[in-house]
Amino acid sequence: MFKKQLLLAGLMFISLVSNAQAKNPFFYELIANDSKTTNFVFGFYPSSYTFEETKDVEGFTSIKSAVINNAKGSLSWSDYKINILLKSGKLLRSYSTVAKDGQYACNYTVQGSDTHYQYFCFHNKFTADDIDKVWLVLGDDQIFSLLYDKNDK
Repeated sequence: MFKKQLLLAGLMFISLVSNAQAKNPFFYELIANDSKTTNFVFGFYPSSYTFEETKDVEGFTSIKSAVINNAKGSLSWSDYKINILLKSGKLLRSYSTVAKDGQYACNYTVQGSDTHYQYFCFHNKFTADDIDKVWLVLGDDQIFSLLYDKNDK
């Protein structure tokens, strides 16, 4: 029961802090161990996608995410990836950026009871409507299929 309440509170918090508005669907997952030393909510917001292309930079799509650390201790984020299955059947994987800090950095620490925003980048051009499924990949044996919320309440 407590886990469900915590998940619901985390989802409501994600919606508020990411400025998610009605009709803006998102993907999410609560990831925690029994001792709660790992306890965070991950949210991925396809409606935030942008495609950037300049003469100096190869085109890429970026999508905003939020990591809400509900644990007391810090959470080390180590270049984790997002896999996206498009409705066309094409599988995409986010890539590591060269950013050392800020919202494009792939390695960072989220202090206990804090939230960090990150943009995941993809070499492909696509839109939110093209996405079928999303996975958070924390390692070879830690792959989480993110739940989809239409946010149509």
